[in-house]
Amino acid sequence: MLRFCFCCLLALITGNALAAAMLEIRTDEGLTKVYKDGSKSRMESSDGYMIIDAKAETLFVVMPAERRAIDLSSTLDMPARGNSKPVSIEFKKKNAGPRIAGYKTLEYDYTADGKHCGSVFSSTDALDDTGLEDTFEMMERMATKADALMVAFKSNPDPCDRADSQFGRYLKTIGIPMRLKSRSGKLVSEIVRIEKNAKLPPNAFVVPAGYQVQDAGRMTQQMPQGGQLPPEALERLRRMQQR
Repeated sequence: MLRFCFCCLLALITGNALAAAMLEIRTDEGLTKVYKDGSKSRMESSDGYMIIDAKAETLFVVMPAERRAIDLSSTLDMPARGNSKPVSIEFKKKNAGPRIAGYKTLEYDYTADGKHCGSVFSSTDALDDTGLEDTFEMMERMATKADALMVAFKSNPDPCDRADSQFGRYLKTIGIPMRLKSRSGKLVSEIVRIEKNAKLPPNAFVVPAGYQVQDAGRMTQQMPQGGQLPPEALERLRRMQQR
């Protein structure tokens, strides 16, 4: 599953919508939209969204149905529980891939700890146009914590599942993964549309007024395992990162 694991409330965006880059990603769980404007990003799924500011290093998970948000900013540098080393990922270039969302791609086979995981069609041009590298890097930091939890509580986790959360380390090498297929050839995720001058949703990078905001850092201090992200926050991160 493509994981992409990653907003400072600096300003209330009002009036006319601003132009931003937008990616639309399709998985078996539905569509996700990612908006990028400067250092800020917004990742929308069917049950909520994330707002991220890579410069200010802030991250919120927002749940409109519950009128609630989890502030994960203070946990970004929190040590991950467990002793998990990154898996060793290798990419083998195969052929020129098809155009995806208007971009030329290259096809790679990839392995994790020597196990064949599938194929990825990627584009460095799409990475340049969207400027999402810093967003992916923040998401990888959060994914590392989820990965450590997996290793701590699951014996012999699949290295391919772990590899998906670590793609952010290879963006400069291969570009944005535009399409990801499993080793059986099943489509896992695909970027179906990229707009370089998209309109932002109203108040795109702000937790709505009246929402309850919970500090994940304080929540971790109250948990018996200590120093670990709340399970609810980890689960929501996992679901968002799969897109």
